[in-house]
Amino acid sequence: GPLLDEKFARSYEDYLGWIADHHTVEGPTGRVTADNPRPGFAGTYDQGLFYHPVIVDGVRPDDRLFLEETFGPIVGVTTYRSLDEAIELANRPGYGLSSSIYTTNPTSAFRFRQGVSAGMVSVNNSTSGAEAHLPFGGNGKSGNGSRQSGFWVLDQFTRWQSMNWDFSGRLQKAQMDVLEITPDLDFRL
Repeated sequence: GPLLDEKFARSYEDYLGWIADHHTVEGPTGRVTADNPRPGFAGTYDQGLFYHPVIVDGVRPDDRLFLEETFGPIVGVTTYRSLDEAIELANRPGYGLSSSIYTTNPTSAFRFRQGVSAGMVSVNNSTSGAEAHLPFGGNGKSGNGSRQSGFWVLDQFTRWQSMNWDFSGRLQKAQMDVLEITPDLDFRL
């Protein structure tokens, strides 16, 4: 995956250093170069910051890869035995931007949504992207805590105020004096 700049590349290389002996990684890691090529790579090795995507299997709940948020083409895989354990694992690191469950069981989907502490829950699709028309935002240590999407953004940036103006030229009661209107009780549509 392409990385934005040297700062992100250094951070990503730090994440690769979190891979421990008990983890399983298939394929190359690190920067894509002539000495560390990527099959099908169409870029130029000396232009851009391109890194091999990495899937790390065997990640444990006390591993740094599990507990800290990473940015870049790296994914940790942790096994679980029950839906409740999966929810507990999902909530453990304290991040809550987005989550996903793959299931054909509606009860499991709603149980996951109820238990997970993420700002967005996806069922049978990826966690990337937010729905622009929904009041989306992360929970816990993720996101910025606001809901700056959809029409709810008006409440984030608007100071509501009402105003009334009496042109009568005389002091009025709080309810304002008005003409008395007599209803036509015989009127019918």
